[in-house]
Amino acid sequence: MEKQHVDRRVSVLFAVIIVVSMVLILSGMIFAATILNSKQLPTEQTLKGGTGNEKFNTLRFETYGGQPDNRIIGYFLYKDGIRVSFDGPQLEPIGKLSLNEVFADQERVAKAKFYNPSKLNIREIIRDNSVIGYAVSDLKMEITLWDKTTGPASIILELRFKDLQAKGERYYGGPR
Repeated sequence: MEKQHVDRRVSVLFAVIIVVSMVLILSGMIFAATILNSKQLPTEQTLKGGTGNEKFNTLRFETYGGQPDNRIIGYFLYKDGIRVSFDGPQLEPIGKLSLNEVFADQERVAKAKFYNPSKLNIREIIRDNSVIGYAVSDLKMEITLWDKTTGPASIILELRFKDLQAKGERYYGGPR
């Protein structure tokens, strides 16, 4: 019986092409979201200016766990035509509010829940050199927004925040 020689180079090359293709596809999925830039605004001047009274769609969220006086409330105010997703249980749409109304809401909610609120800071969220919203929180919370827009129809953002007083990696929502 005669031995037949099988050329394995073709099957190895095919396997390499498949593996490289899968890696490229998966890396495209992982890096599909882009973090948006933000810029801190002077709180008093912003609240007294025209932006302080302009109404935006508003989301409220808060950290959980620990003592009530360690919990933090954050807000994201954004323009119409933007969709915001979040991978967590504590995101609450609260209608259209101005920045001034958000400051009053934080004071009211913190008092009702026996939280110990700190001074809030305002950061404008920038996409394509335009302000699309405002992140409001105290310095113990880091808020990031990720652009997950796939087409021209609407802007899709994913919200992520971190309790900076918690130990370890304690992010809520969004791409990890």
